[in-house]
Amino acid sequence: MSTRSVTGLAPAVLAIGLVAPLAAQSPRLPDAPVFGTEVSVVAVPVFVTDKADRAVPGLTAADFELEDQGKKMPLVAFLAIDATGAAPGAEAGTLLQASARRQFLFLFDLTFSTPTGIMRARDAAIRLLRENLAPSDLAAVATFSQRGIQILVTFTPDRSQLERAITSLGLVETQPPARDKLSIAYDLGVPRWGPGISTPPDDAMTEYLIQMSRLMARGDQAQYRRRVDGFLDGLEQLTTTLDAVHGRKQVILLSAGFDSTVLGGARGQEAAEASEAVVSGRLWEVQTDRYFGDSAARDSLDKLFRTVAATDTVIHTLDVTGLDAGAGVADALPQPIGRGRDTLAQLAVNTGGRFIGDSNDLQGALVELLEASRHYYVLAFEPLDPKGKPDRLRKLKVRVRGDGLSVSHRRGYVIADPKREPSPASAALQAAEAIAKGLSGGPIALSAVAVPYRNAEGRLSLPVILQVDGRALVRATKAKQLELEVFGYAFDAEGRVFDTLTLTPLVDLGAVRSVLETKGFQVITSFAVPEGAVDLRFVVREKATRRAGSLRLQLEMPAFAEERIVLSPPLAMDDPRARLVVPAPSRALPALEIPFRLAETPFTAEPLPTLANGARHDVCVMAWGGKARNGSEPAFEVEAQLLDVAGGLRDLPLSGPPRVMRDADGIERYVLTLAPSDYPPGRYVLRTNFRDPASGATGRSELAVRIE
Repeated sequence: MSTRSVTGLAPAVLAIGLVAPLAAQSPRLPDAPVFGTEVSVVAVPVFVTDKADRAVPGLTAADFELEDQGKKMPLVAFLAIDATGAAPGAEAGTLLQASARRQFLFLFDLTFSTPTGIMRARDAAIRLLRENLAPSDLAAVATFSQRGIQILVTFTPDRSQLERAITSLGLVETQPPARDKLSIAYDLGVPRWGPGISTPPDDAMTEYLIQMSRLMARGDQAQYRRRVDGFLDGLEQLTTTLDAVHGRKQVILLSAGFDSTVLGGARGQEAAEASEAVVSGRLWEVQTDRYFGDSAARDSLDKLFRTVAATDTVIHTLDVTGLDAGAGVADALPQPIGRGRDTLAQLAVNTGGRFIGDSNDLQGALVELLEASRHYYVLAFEPLDPKGKPDRLRKLKVRVRGDGLSVSHRRGYVIADPKREPSPASAALQAAEAIAKGLSGGPIALSAVAVPYRNAEGRLSLPVILQVDGRALVRATKAKQLELEVFGYAFDAEGRVFDTLTLTPLVDLGAVRSVLETKGFQVITSFAVPEGAVDLRFVVREKATRRAGSLRLQLEMPAFAEERIVLSPPLAMDDPRARLVVPAPSRALPALEIPFRLAETPFTAEPLPTLANGARHDVCVMAWGGKARNGSEPAFEVEAQLLDVAGGLRDLPLSGPPRVMRDADGIERYVLTLAPSDYPPGRYVLRTNFRDPASGATGRSELAVRIE
């Protein structure tokens, strides 16, 4: 849920106002797990609009007052956000970073809508993705059909995957190996709509939707009521699942709505007048017990509204009925589908969302919705009773200074019962959120080192050694086995998914506990990536205790051009036979190629090695000099340096000349023997400088190290 405490993350540009902490006497925003149930700080996204329903920028922490269960609470942190700027980074603290992203879920109702309305809504949503979503926005896609609500792709930065999901609406068959377990990508393979067709033609899609509509239109009132119940239950389950994600979740329901009279309420003129009052926003004129006369229906709606209030979710509803004008497709149906503009309005108003009806410019309406949430704020406070009764809604109230301003925020929060296991869907969403938002932290510490690589055939890849804290893995567990889940993603700078890794190892603690405690657990993989910016993100989970850790690593994949020297980071070598190392191919590189070797001898490396004063340490740097070199050509000139936290640079003499090993892949392995002496203990950056004596070309590589 949106109140879990989280911890710090990798650097990113911060283009937002920030006060965290607000004052010297305020509590520090805590370093706490990304995944967990203990609540030490609650983050509340707050949306402020003026009388014209426009987002209000420029407010400060002093403009807000927050009450927890009726008691005024001091703010410990505050963010003022412009959604068109960069996403918040580590400077904000991970709790605020996780809560301060706009998140939109497009929910296409394939049951109570006409095919023409859905097809046009689909096209408008695709245009919105291409033209209007801010770079920092995350979006998801789901459908409601006779199979219930299905999330096709969860909140992701990858616009191309979102477009695939919206284009197909889940009707395109995908091969099982191409599916992403965390649903951050919709389809990592080639979608199929019949032999040789990569995407469904519109006429085939429309015909499918017509057949579905005919199927759903058959039956009596009791069957229709069951479909309505299924729709409401599905919405409630969806919002419950979304509670695993921090921050506000904005569901955009594209639907024609369901006929409210089927629920046993008002009839005739009374129903018509009540419906018009609801659509016009005059809810005070409607007696709910008469409008929704069936007590079970009222209970379903009330339960849905309570769930939405507790999960920081709003439901915006867009009536797609007006999109049928002049299309004629609806005439192909055996009977009209119940029109439900009033129920769409009820869903929006009672969840804090917006109702948009009678619009043939759906994209324009969606753009207005985006603009209304462009400027917003995140308020953080320490809960009044963090160890009190779990699973109880604690009411929140936020006020803002200023005439004519309206405030939208979650109505309350719930501290989850730590003894209750999250559902598989919620657990997957927690991992997906850490990946999508680039979070780093958690009780299981992760570190990684990546090496740019070009094999003998010229194929680029990015081999990675992922280090998992072994002591954290075995801590607080009495099990004889560890069931782990490892997820890895390689994105580009725009958030497109290049490649993925999924691994589910089962570790026998009886055989490897001591090795885990002393040297940890390593996964060696390799991602297929092109030249340019690469954004690596990992999540490791231990299923029994639900502990997890996440990591983000941003780097540049260099061009392997003849005029430049390409170097790996300095790799502190270790014998893989003395560790627990699992090689794991990625989706795009099923034949894993591991370059960590000296001739025929493999090695592994620590992403954050420790160099002891007075000891000798072998470090390998892989060097590519633009062309194959032979034994008669002079080796690179090499020097090593240590950069301290204050920016001071000190030489680190080598113990003898480097050993150079040339490989068939064209990469030279330089083994440097380092012998630090009398360096103050602490964190440093180990830097190696290479120079080609023939051409004068130079190269530099770096890695964080500890000196002790």
